[in-house]
Amino acid sequence: MERPFDRPPINVSATLVDGRVPNWRKDYLATVSATTDAKGRLLESLRTGEDPTIRDGVNLALNRLIDPEAPKDSQGRTAFLVHDGTGTGKSFQAILAAKAIALETGQPALVTTRADLIPALTRDLDRLGLDDSQILFVPIEQLGAFVRDAQKQKQQFSIAIVDEAQDCRTPEVRKFLDRIPTDRLLFFSATPFHNIDEFCYFSSKLTGKPIHQVKNELHSAKDLHLAVADQLKRITSAGGMVHREFPFYGTVPPAELLSLSGETRVTEKQLMDGYARLLANRHSPGQRKLREDLTIELNTASDATKINSIFDQTLELLSQNRKVILVGDDLPVASRILKEPDGLPKETPGFLSALRLVMAAHGIESSFIGAFPQHSDAIPALSQERAAIAARNYQEMGRFVDGVYRINESGQRVELRGRDNKPVYAPSQTKVILLPYEQAAGWPELNQRFPQAPEISMILTPTASADQFMQAIGRGSRRNSQGPTDVHLIANDSCADRRRLSQLLKGLQFIAATGSPAIAPFLQLAADCLDRASTQRTAQDQQLIQLQKNRQSRISQVFDSNRHRIPSPQPGVRL
Repeated sequence: MERPFDRPPINVSATLVDGRVPNWRKDYLATVSATTDAKGRLLESLRTGEDPTIRDGVNLALNRLIDPEAPKDSQGRTAFLVHDGTGTGKSFQAILAAKAIALETGQPALVTTRADLIPALTRDLDRLGLDDSQILFVPIEQLGAFVRDAQKQKQQFSIAIVDEAQDCRTPEVRKFLDRIPTDRLLFFSATPFHNIDEFCYFSSKLTGKPIHQVKNELHSAKDLHLAVADQLKRITSAGGMVHREFPFYGTVPPAELLSLSGETRVTEKQLMDGYARLLANRHSPGQRKLREDLTIELNTASDATKINSIFDQTLELLSQNRKVILVGDDLPVASRILKEPDGLPKETPGFLSALRLVMAAHGIESSFIGAFPQHSDAIPALSQERAAIAARNYQEMGRFVDGVYRINESGQRVELRGRDNKPVYAPSQTKVILLPYEQAAGWPELNQRFPQAPEISMILTPTASADQFMQAIGRGSRRNSQGPTDVHLIANDSCADRRRLSQLLKGLQFIAATGSPAIAPFLQLAADCLDRASTQRTAQDQQLIQLQKNRQSRISQVFDSNRHRIPSPQPGVRL
């Protein structure tokens, strides 16, 4: 059977412009060497082009960034975007680019990404046999404080590299990034473009045009998606970005669409009516928070109805000797509207946590990836809590991975290799992993590289975020080296799921305009699921309306017959 790891990624950039893409002129990796011969084999394979995706990405980026004639943004910076799909080695590219440009310029390189992803980068640094000299790893959550200190000390960096650059959608991240003392920006992301605002930010950086000019060009276009594709062609032709990606390798059956019970629909209406009353009594500052709370309550309530169906499907997949990746949200709710009999707020557990409890009750052990507290990246006091969650997630991920590992003196998990220098196989401790959407981007390595490893299936609930959806699918499918990955979407006809599916479809359509080859089956999946959910809900609403009309008609008939009924004769009364 063909394995996805044996298939090279498609060069989307070359396809986009009929092969007319700039080539690199200088091999900057030639100066990068491992500190020990024992760990030099992987680095040498990348330098010599055994995996040209990584070598070419580094050299294309540095050729652009060191070119004095390259376009510059309003701050005099040159930028490059590596828009490579999941599993194409962006982390290796980020490390090697940092090392190469530091050697080229003599100035240190700064690499920033989310705090929980930095340990994975440092492990990759070690795998390549490189040390961290001339490279500073800075958590993106601490970027503001770091930049203030760097400016005071008048530090200068050869480059600022942003891994998982979709985090630049946050205005605070962009603000701190613009303050880093450097002349070069290098972005890495599998899903940099999710909407027009994100596209305009990156387009402005790559072309040097003011962001308002980019927005005006797009808004004045007759077809937004064609205008986006045209801008990408121009950026690619000018050498501002590179895009390589694996097509989706697997099967996508039609979504399983569940029906809501009458009781659940009543609850849904109670929530919306209750929040409508609250919103009517609040001024603008409080309304946004109420709307966010309503969305979370509706989403959590909708996902709670899917637990039994997803558990049954998981059991079926496990009986086929498959591994299962379950993806959804995990937001517990104490309702503002719904009350328990004792008057306390009704509590609903997070979707993944509830699934975990159900599986544990049936003796199924699972790995559970915890999400960070919302907005905790902006709260320094929660940094220790985030670090603890990241450490647990790393351990939980390791329980799902096949292979023999040991913990070294630095606390890192190191795979054991046999005399043939190949990894030693051992079955994983768990066959089920529960993954929150918000942790999908950048989650650690899950390669199923062994012939004995089970195949993988994924079960997902709807999400409004197209990039999180595609990040989850890309990472899950690329981790199955033994065959195609099954992707199952389970939804219902609730207001929450129809809203999420509508936003998901809109985001997927925007991503499709950028030429991503993995997107096609999921565009159709989201469109079909949304259409079926809307049709099913409309039919049920019409049925409910008809039932109410019939009931009112029967009540009217009873009322009329009672009003016009001839009274029974009373004793002694002659009619």
